[in-house]
Amino acid sequence: MKQSALVRYGAIGLMLFALFFGAGNLIYPAFLGIYSGQQFWWAILGFCLTAVTLPLLGVVAIAYTGTEDAESIARPISKHFALFFSIALYLSIGPFFAIPRTGATSYSIGIEPVFGSSIWVKVLYAVVFFGLSYWLAIKPSKMVERIGKYITPALLLVIGLLVAASFIHPAGGLGQAHNAGPSTSVAFADFPLVAGLIQGYGTMDALASLAFSIVVINSVKMFGVKDNREIAKVTIMSGVIAVGLLAVIYIFVARIGATSQSLFAFSDGSFLLGEQAIDGGHVLSQASLFYLGNAGRAVLSAIVFLACLTTSTGLISACAEYFNKICPKISHLVWATIFTVIATSLYFIGLSEIISWSVPVLYLLYPLTVVIIFLSLARSLFAGGTRVYQTTIAFTMVAAVYDALSTFSAMTGFFTMPAAVTNFFTKTLPLGQYTMGWIPLAVTGFVLGFVWHKAAKK
Repeated sequence: MKQSALVRYGAIGLMLFALFFGAGNLIYPAFLGIYSGQQFWWAILGFCLTAVTLPLLGVVAIAYTGTEDAESIARPISKHFALFFSIALYLSIGPFFAIPRTGATSYSIGIEPVFGSSIWVKVLYAVVFFGLSYWLAIKPSKMVERIGKYITPALLLVIGLLVAASFIHPAGGLGQAHNAGPSTSVAFADFPLVAGLIQGYGTMDALASLAFSIVVINSVKMFGVKDNREIAKVTIMSGVIAVGLLAVIYIFVARIGATSQSLFAFSDGSFLLGEQAIDGGHVLSQASLFYLGNAGRAVLSAIVFLACLTTSTGLISACAEYFNKICPKISHLVWATIFTVIATSLYFIGLSEIISWSVPVLYLLYPLTVVIIFLSLARSLFAGGTRVYQTTIAFTMVAAVYDALSTFSAMTGFFTMPAAVTNFFTKTLPLGQYTMGWIPLAVTGFVLGFVWHKAAKK
């Protein structure tokens, strides 16, 4: 391949990286690191499997099938399911979790350590952050593009300085592994690999890959590539760059967390800053203060603010555009207003709560997303037969719904799952105790659907 082609594909890879990379890609590995301690390598391995590999496969699946978005790639299952899945996906990566998380993350890293957690500080920051996000979303300009062009390299530079300092003058060694709670999703001492896998869900990049991969594919087509298989091949080549950068950042940020336990108090199984249980934002803020001083923390805070601002703006605009497409009677402006108001309201519950409340939804959406991606990549085996899609998704959804409901039940206490149902999904079903029971059920559904498909053909 000529050098000019390598440069062009490298540019696509960097663009793909910029699309995936946001504040959530920093707070989750930092949180994982500080609790996993000496189990750091197992935890980060699981994290990279879901936060690196799956987003890449999502983009490849869209490219390989020649579809355009989450709704079209799920349409072989049914038109109604595709609409439900796409709406749930956009609401998750939009106003319910990802958009409020951008505000809460930038507040946790840059504002709270300096100005405290007063309600008036939170209100003022919400007005500034979400007000700017809304204004930029409804008045598209090159400002967001220019910020993104320079902020991502600047953020990587500051993270690089933190990483270098953590090797030269570490805050401590790899600490003891701790479970951050009773859930398997945070059992870094007992099940570090599984906890890492589930923490990787939190980046939401696999979900997002189905929503914005059309941008990457169009960039590939601009180079004259038309065939679906060739598009998938080029996308993989470009994606290696994005995957490599993401994996390196995750590993080193998690290591910063794993060596930062001495910067926090530890009581009743939780790391604390003052009397507050910490999140990934606190880890990065305190680490930057320790390694780079007040000036370093200020620079990190400013860059994270701008990075979160561009992400928030893009998500508001993308969600408003999609919902305007499926419901054109409501204008793009009105949708953007609705989503901004929802996101601002949810921002006030705090970063840790936003992350906690996203877990049941991710337990539902991630298995469905993974199965749709793999069915799309393997569709040549069964000629894209609808029966295989429907049977596999039906079996997968059984376990996904249980995991989502049981997690919601444990969080709220609003209801109790029947003992017989709990025993089946946690003790009888293989991998059920790790909230991975959807895997054997998905395989069962695929086999039954494949046999049904073959029988129907005969």
